[in-house]
Amino acid sequence: MLYQYQHPLPSGENNPYAHAPASGVPIALPAGPPPVNPASHPGYGPPPIPGQPIGQPQGSFPPPQHYDQHQYYPPAGPPPGHAQGYPPPPGPPPSHGQAPYYPSPAAPPPGHSQYPPGPHQQQYAPQNYSPYPPLPPPGAPGIPQPYYTAQPDPLWYLGTPIPDPFAPPGHHVVPGYDATADAEAIRKATKGFGTNDAMLISTLVPLSAVKVQALAHKFVSMYGKTFVDVLDSETSGYFKKAIHAIATGPLMWDAELIRGALSGVGTKEEVLTELILGRPSSEIRLLISAYRHKFNRDLVKDVKDDLSAKTERLFVMALTANRPPDSIPVNYEAVARDVQALYEAGQGKIGTDQMTFCEILITRSQPHITAVTGEYGKKYRSLSKVIKREFSGHMKSGFLHIVEGAKPKRDGKGIWRDAKLIDKAMVGFGTRDNELVWRMVRALWDPTRMAGIRDAYLARTRKTLESRLADETSGSYKKLMLALASPNGPVKN
Repeated sequence: MLYQYQHPLPSGENNPYAHAPASGVPIALPAGPPPVNPASHPGYGPPPIPGQPIGQPQGSFPPPQHYDQHQYYPPAGPPPGHAQGYPPPPGPPPSHGQAPYYPSPAAPPPGHSQYPPGPHQQQYAPQNYSPYPPLPPPGAPGIPQPYYTAQPDPLWYLGTPIPDPFAPPGHHVVPGYDATADAEAIRKATKGFGTNDAMLISTLVPLSAVKVQALAHKFVSMYGKTFVDVLDSETSGYFKKAIHAIATGPLMWDAELIRGALSGVGTKEEVLTELILGRPSSEIRLLISAYRHKFNRDLVKDVKDDLSAKTERLFVMALTANRPPDSIPVNYEAVARDVQALYEAGQGKIGTDQMTFCEILITRSQPHITAVTGEYGKKYRSLSKVIKREFSGHMKSGFLHIVEGAKPKRDGKGIWRDAKLIDKAMVGFGTRDNELVWRMVRALWDPTRMAGIRDAYLARTRKTLESRLADETSGSYKKLMLALASPNGPVKN
């Protein structure tokens, strides 16, 4: 999270300090003669030392609003029972209700004392100096911090921060990353006769999603062309498809995949299953927005128009559900109720109550479904086996995708399932290259997940993912797949 320090602006047109109160007079109190007992009224007393914020008692922060103005403040020193690691804050102890401190523009940086500290053996500060010790560094316990303006957290998708897809071009800047050299490399690799595929791989694969977007805008500003269009025109085959996916970025590539699954003859429910089911609600909302932004279409409406009956209901529920965040602790009483409800809806009755399965498997958080899957297996039998017996078609494959991704005996995060799906694209006669491309590129963006997939693949098949990819692919396509699966971690955030 980024923060930007905000100075308070003084009022006045010609003289910026024309309306400032008289020295030593609190901002909240009218000017006038001091009371009989100045010590009992904070803010009155001798003029502040230059640089001291106006209206602030010397050597202290403003008293909280709920303190009684006649309250006695104890002398400096650690309160009873507190560790001796930091000197106490000057003035009254901080409070949760205390208003934020706005330093004067003329004051030193926050956290720096305006008064030189005396020798350690000196018990009393010299006259005209604060009797309190110097301020600790910013962040010390109990020290009121300057006012900051919080910036929005980065958007997250597929385990990686992504740029705001709706921000204007000039806003896609990554601190510390100058995309000029990478833009020149892309231009060099695609200019003239032939294409330097190796240069494209070495330039694009190490980039995070936010850097890819910054590179895209830098390329346009330098050459007047979108680098996705340039890459599409200079590459071919499955290498082209994979390079296009990387250059498009995780969110917009998913939007393209879904549009492709819903358009043309037939619907590719396997794509919809992997891209929609078992996803956090925050990512589903991003996907719906990106789909509308890129194609000017309503994803929910397109799903309703293209699917029917139970399959339509399954995916519409997944697109419109408001799943709790995975960070919320699991309620094991609710888990027990869901286990019993699933039993009574399937294994424990004649026929199957499909809506109960939809309600639980679609709307619950991933940790909750992991707990349900584990408890159901302990009490009855494998939930996966129940689904295989009770359902068929797309309902069966959809529910299995969710449950296989939540199994507690694996990792509960779908890594084992994803390794299985990558292997599925390469088993049997021929390679299902479209599936291999989208599964490998989607795993690319989260280096930790990719490392987990490599380990799971080895545990499942007794072969490394790299060796299997080398056997099933060739040419520049092979080099790109191996770069994606590199154990060195291709994505550098």
